[in-house]
Amino acid sequence: MKKIILISLIVIIFLFSGCAKTEETIALEEITVKLKWLHQAQFAGNYVAAEKGFYEQEGLKVNLVPFSFEEPTIDAVADGKATFGITGADELILARAKGTPLKAFAVIYKTNPVCAYSLKESNIKKPQDFVGKTVGLERGTNVDLLYYAMIAKLDINNSRINEITIGYDATELLNGTTDVSTGYIINEPHQVIEAGYEVNTILMADYGVNMYADVLFVTEDTINNRPELVERFLRATLEGWEYAIENEEEAVDMTLQYATDRTKSHEMYLLENSIPLIHTGDTPVGWMNEIEWKQVQNILLDQGLLDEEVNVGEAYTMEFLNRVYDEE
Repeated sequence: MKKIILISLIVIIFLFSGCAKTEETIALEEITVKLKWLHQAQFAGNYVAAEKGFYEQEGLKVNLVPFSFEEPTIDAVADGKATFGITGADELILARAKGTPLKAFAVIYKTNPVCAYSLKESNIKKPQDFVGKTVGLERGTNVDLLYYAMIAKLDINNSRINEITIGYDATELLNGTTDVSTGYIINEPHQVIEAGYEVNTILMADYGVNMYADVLFVTEDTINNRPELVERFLRATLEGWEYAIENEEEAVDMTLQYATDRTKSHEMYLLENSIPLIHTGDTPVGWMNEIEWKQVQNILLDQGLLDEEVNVGEAYTMEFLNRVYDEE
């Protein structure tokens, strides 16, 4: 009888511990992250963090929501419809200049991927070669912002350039409407390659007009009242990116679970060309510095998009990066 009772107690304890574990697994905090653009390998680190369980290990269930023009990322976070967002450093500074209390806590693309690209046969290799040519600009993004900043920095007379508006792909270059088009070095040039052409690219950051491209940001209220949430999300996201950098093909396979309309070859190209812009080798993944933030502000001031200086030191915080990397 004693043996039966003992066995029964062991079974009950085992079942109870199993239930408790199940409850613990289920009790994840659900949050929404609004992306900077549509699903693609630009956000591979986030997909990896979700699919490899890094977010779950931090007690999080993360919904990754693509950008929409109806509800821009800045607005979604500011209005509380998303907990975290990914946006450009320029957009964050402009939002703060309007009084929106948002703050960056890490950067993914330290080097901005904005570029100009042309068919190799055109022999356009530097910005000075744009003179007398037709240049296509993607409007309404930081593509045209960095283009004009580069032209001004190099003192090129853009009245001698035929500048036209294009879409968000390589169509105009491929059909001969433009001699040069602008976009992201991780994206549109591959469309030219897939069409069977060799391509020349000009990365605008190489000409001294760099802006942090994808920064992770949140409201100041969340930083003040839920700092542990920010830290948990950041830790898992950085782990996701570090894994993606070391395991590119697996990261792309995970990306395609979200970017269902994309091809593996294109996403591989995107990720391979993103890694040098993310993991620059001089500082850890995600790291930020004041010099780069000030450069963003200076570009906005020079281009007349910002009326007066803001305190860039309040636009970002190193608190969480320091915590995560101090643990290692």
